[in-house]
Amino acid sequence: MEHILFTHSGAAVDFMLCLPAIQATRRRFPQARIQLVAPDFACDIARLADSADVTRPLGAHRSEISGPSAFKALHALNGLRRQVFDAAVSLTESALEQAALALIRTRRRLMLRPVAAGTAKRHLTDAAAALVADLGVTSARPTPRLALSPATRAGELQKLAKLGWRDDRLTIALHPTAGCAPQVWPAERFAPLAAQLAAEYGAQLLAIETEEEAGLTERLRPEWKRYGLKPIVLRRPGAALLAAALSQASVVIGSNRAPIHVAGAVQAPSVVVMDGSRDSSWRAPRGARDRLLYALPARPVAPDDVFEAACQAMAASRAGALFVADDEPPSSAFA
Repeated sequence: MEHILFTHSGAAVDFMLCLPAIQATRRRFPQARIQLVAPDFACDIARLADSADVTRPLGAHRSEISGPSAFKALHALNGLRRQVFDAAVSLTESALEQAALALIRTRRRLMLRPVAAGTAKRHLTDAAAALVADLGVTSARPTPRLALSPATRAGELQKLAKLGWRDDRLTIALHPTAGCAPQVWPAERFAPLAAQLAAEYGAQLLAIETEEEAGLTERLRPEWKRYGLKPIVLRRPGAALLAAALSQASVVIGSNRAPIHVAGAVQAPSVVVMDGSRDSSWRAPRGARDRLLYALPARPVAPDDVFEAACQAMAASRAGALFVADDEPPSSAFA
């Protein structure tokens, strides 16, 4: 295998779940030239993970519903028609993406197929791993890994420090969500939870606002003020800054969105509030440090539930850091 193409036009969460398959392909074929056609965030993550030699960004992927431009996707794939690949792998169940991929000249064409109606979906990480197994790739991890270089980490942490972050204090990261995604835990509940955590641990708070929640942190400002809180706000952070910031967090709290999966990739413990009214387990994070809370209309998740899970996550991280092997990187601020 000398030339391999991956395409992914889906959501950022889905890309993070497919990333272990791409990383395993890189390990299996270290000399291969790997190209990726994907939304901007996915391309940035792939470069950080050193899993793609060439990236062709498709633009922003703003929500679960509004994906990147179909025109850009077709244009990017059309630009590859003069090349010949040993394998072309589509990691999205998109008919448009797969139809465009059919125009690419390749010796092997692998596509993620949708499951039949009424059939339980396989976890997306396993489905992607099974896809690349046809290329002889058999070492995909259950979760992605991101290891920032010392220079990159230092540069991004300097940016974080300019926002008021201090490396001598415990950091708790919060990702209130809104927009097109199903709202499984109201954003307004983050303020009382944050106040409880700050009082218990004396921690500095980091609030994350991605492109999907544009303006949310500003709308929540009265709630933060009501509880006397002044969180450090990361507005639309790039992939490197997000990864560096979350790698310093003792716990990351949010719904099943991209920051939670980036936290898992840098081995930060997480508390994830998920929609329990439908089968969403096929897209759930699978990190050993993740704690999943499934919300139902008849049994909503209360701030006390999240607070307890966060305390347990931090305690387990502290205990785990005492037994970490010498060759393993530190996973949190407790390490």
